[in-house]
Amino acid sequence: CGWRGRRVVGAVHDENAFYLGGVAGHAGLFSTAPDVARFGQSFLNALHGHAGTALLRADTVTAMVQPHAVAGTVRRGLGFALWSPDPEASGNPFSTHAFGHTGFTGTSLWIDPARDLVVALLTNEVYNGRAARTLVPLRLDVHRAVLHVLEPDAP
Repeated sequence: CGWRGRRVVGAVHDENAFYLGGVAGHAGLFSTAPDVARFGQSFLNALHGHAGTALLRADTVTAMVQPHAVAGTVRRGLGFALWSPDPEASGNPFSTHAFGHTGFTGTSLWIDPARDLVVALLTNEVYNGRAARTLVPLRLDVHRAVLHVLEPDAP
């Protein structure tokens, strides 16, 4: 970590979250891919009427995935990015109902209710420094690859 002068392991890389005690609304949470996928599945469960296995009520999740902020092709819900027609957007390969979150270190959680699909990708692009930013296109490639495995004939 350039501003700390040492390699950081098990601590948030984001300066703002660091100064807020390590966890903030935008950074600082650590987990495993299976648990992140379970978290995503809980949103699908709410939307599909499985309240017993959902963390939030269906009406809450529905409100979260409505466009509350729009700028060009970028649409944001409450806590989530929403599907975008931009072919380089992380959620673009998914259906127009998809929503997700991407992180500075290359992480991604995308939820596609139309396909009953959750994709969780955990990475740490800044482990060796911030100079090379290669995971943004790789994240999109991973999303496309997942869909290709599930739907080989899809465009």
